[in-house]
Amino acid sequence: MKRTALKIGYIGTNFHGFQRQPDLRTVEEELIYHLRKLGYIDDLKKSRFRIAGRTDAGVHSLGNVISFQSEKEVRVNEINNSLPDDIQILAKAPVRFGFKPRYAEMRQYRYMLFREDLDFDKLNEVAEIFKGTHNFTNFTKRFQKTTTRTISDIKINKVELEDFHKKEFPNLHDTISPIFVDIYGESFLWNMVRKMMRVFVDVGLGKMDLDRVEELLNPEENAPRANIKVLEPDYLILMDIVYDGIKFTYDDYACRRFKKELVNNLTNLQRDYAIKESIIKSLNDLH
Repeated sequence: MKRTALKIGYIGTNFHGFQRQPDLRTVEEELIYHLRKLGYIDDLKKSRFRIAGRTDAGVHSLGNVISFQSEKEVRVNEINNSLPDDIQILAKAPVRFGFKPRYAEMRQYRYMLFREDLDFDKLNEVAEIFKGTHNFTNFTKRFQKTTTRTISDIKINKVELEDFHKKEFPNLHDTISPIFVDIYGESFLWNMVRKMMRVFVDVGLGKMDLDRVEELLNPEENAPRANIKVLEPDYLILMDIVYDGIKFTYDDYACRRFKKELVNNLTNLQRDYAIKESIIKSLNDLH
């Protein structure tokens, strides 16, 4: 019996999060159903099925990880042929029997900001404050044993739309170029990234000063938890999870297949954009 780790890509739009929930479509439920259907696992306890982490409804992934034990040799594209198009296995790695995907060396999250009114210099200044080890009790909804976490790096980039996108979708030149905020750390609390991003936006808009950010990261003992509203999950991507000594092998065909699904989604969005743009134009022409 071999133990295998799989790296999962999914578009979170049509999922009610990763974790299994009664009568709701989730990423974990889809994975378990199809792994059972194909004979890779039967009893979850015996197969020691484990996950790296849960993502909320609407959050996307290029690098979430699951692991399990199976007598059957894992064939990535056999599983992908069974899975729905909005969830695909992108890579696999053989792992030791004691491997627990929850304990990672590094996680990378990316949040995309679609705003033109943010002070880019201020975003970089607040990033410097968040780097390092802090008490993130104000940045989670749950009460946990420890809320101390370490942010190893934050990279902020304004991304211009790629030329091939402009060629394929000519109307995209009218859209706002996104700001990518990439956050790296060993582990994150529930809602932590999305609450962090609310602070980034408030500082970038001049609604919050840097001293207040320092206060949020160093709350006084027994102080009431700050009410930081989370930003939308739709613009959050779990980009990657890295483990010490484990190298994932990406499947070229699986990656091309997932990319094709994303391009098809873009095409549908472009058609929807064109229809609504036409209706708006017609309404403007009425008066």
